[in-house]
Amino acid sequence: MTGFQRVTAIALDALRHALPLVPFYLRRGNVTAYLLLTAFDLSLGLMLIVGTTRERGDRTTVDPRATWLALRLTAVLVLGIFLGLVAAIISLPMGIPAFIFGAASGMDWPALLSRPGFWVSAAVMALVTGARAQHNFETVTTPGKIGTSPYAAPVIGNLEQDRRRSKAAYAAQVTIIASYVALSYLLSVFGRSGLFVLPIVFATLLVFYDARPDIGQRIFPKLWRETK
Repeated sequence: MTGFQRVTAIALDALRHALPLVPFYLRRGNVTAYLLLTAFDLSLGLMLIVGTTRERGDRTTVDPRATWLALRLTAVLVLGIFLGLVAAIISLPMGIPAFIFGAASGMDWPALLSRPGFWVSAAVMALVTGARAQHNFETVTTPGKIGTSPYAAPVIGNLEQDRRRSKAAYAAQVTIIASYVALSYLLSVFGRSGLFVLPIVFATLLVFYDARPDIGQRIFPKLWRETK
């Protein structure tokens, strides 16, 4: 991955992590909505790791027409919808702390779920994840000629190393998801004083991990890291 490609990937990840903060800070959102969007964000990250882990039989060459802007945007839309739907299902059990928090605070669920800001943020997060998945696909494939075998181009990078990295990233993501429960607890303990600090700190942690996974994975216990 070139320097520009890496910066693009980090920017897309950072945008996804920042979106739950937008309705929370700029539109006077509530903690429950923030926690639900954050659970969705973490679920999207999990799906992104699973969906972009390369197998030995994955294509290395793409039809040159796949580089057309219209087809690339279509791929982003399709990937965003698919990843978003699966992530929404995963985020239901993951978002239990948000449901508990909302029940304790007397949350008006119909009003929350009908807010445009909530759904727009979730939809944009899904599309950004679709763009991130498409970006990853483009960095490991080579445009060929029409009718060329999908395996004509040489493999970009090291598949085995990528798989080890993906396993470590998956384990680390699960650990980060566990820290989400701690975040929910801290928000309930610190109250209003924590609302202006903890969400930003957590989002910064997520961006840091995406930007420097090599450092981030060292933080976690050795048990979580794939070494062979």
